Amino acid sequence: MSGSPPLVEAYDLEKVYPDGTVAVRGVSFRAGRGLTIFMGPNGSGKTTTLSITAGALRPTSGRVLVCGYDVWGRDWSRPRSCIGYAPQAMPFREKLSVIENLTWYGLIRGLPPWESRRRARWLLEQLGLEGLERKKVSELSGGQRRRLTIAASLIGDPEVLILDEPTSGLDPKARASLWSLLRRVAGDKAIIASTHIPDEAEGADYVYIFHRGRVVAEGAPGELIGRYVRYSRVIVKGSGLEVAPTMEWARLVEAGWDRAVYVTEDPEEALPRLVERLLKLGARIERVEVRKPGLAEVFLAVTGEAPEGGA
Repeated sequence: MSGSPPLVEAYDLEKVYPDGTVAVRGVSFRAGRGLTIFMGPNGSGKTTTLSITAGALRPTSGRVLVCGYDVWGRDWSRPRSCIGYAPQAMPFREKLSVIENLTWYGLIRGLPPWESRRRARWLLEQLGLEGLERKKVSELSGGQRRRLTIAASLIGDPEVLILDEPTSGLDPKARASLWSLLRRVAGDKAIIASTHIPDEAEGADYVYIFHRGRVVAEGAPGELIGRYVRYSRVIVKGSGLEVAPTMEWARLVEAGWDRAVYVTEDPEEALPRLVERLLKLGARIERVEVRKPGLAEVFLAVTGEAPEGGA
């Protein structure tokens, strides 16, 4: 985890459903202030782990401490007061307005009516929803609804923010905008969020990679990439590229009429030699793209499977 003291600590979490389905097994993690990402495909155990951590789903075994208190212990109300939780489907009252829904969530968190409304207006402004106070939730776009979900999780000013796939269904530009807003509005809170998109996880302070109910790798994004992947991809586009050969310093992984893909540890050295060789073989080259390794390649290295959101 990041260098800050942990606000969340989980030990050997396991969830087995009555039909024998194992959702998570042996999951342990820690999260301090900053952004911690759970990365993995749908069904890998991310949502179950977040639900257990937020106090919404009781584990079969294991323990979670939030702000020093056991989420499932006798003092269960204390850790829950530290948590702001945004599941994928936030239960809003569709026919009420944006400000009414958000104020209602503030009242649930124990805020006085005037403070709840004041904080609701501030959050709407911070998250780019100003001017929509009177609009019904049922009339919001997908992106606006996602921002309102984050606002609802922040209304009680929690120290720990737990977000399940906060950018699901958004286009790349909207995803980037939402992450930027989230980091700014949340400040120094501990944010734990899930995603199946490797590019999003690369912006985290610390990443846990989930696969089939277990954590299979963890570390800062740069550390993970350096530990598991050393090669870059060179993507050549044009025509006649079915002639592309494997070379000692650049391994061919894909070849077709209009595209060839190589992996190499040193793209700066390999690129000019590669282009020269392909031209001699009669290929026509229109564009060459070098992609540095990322968490998509890390996921492939540690699981043997390509991630859902990989390039």
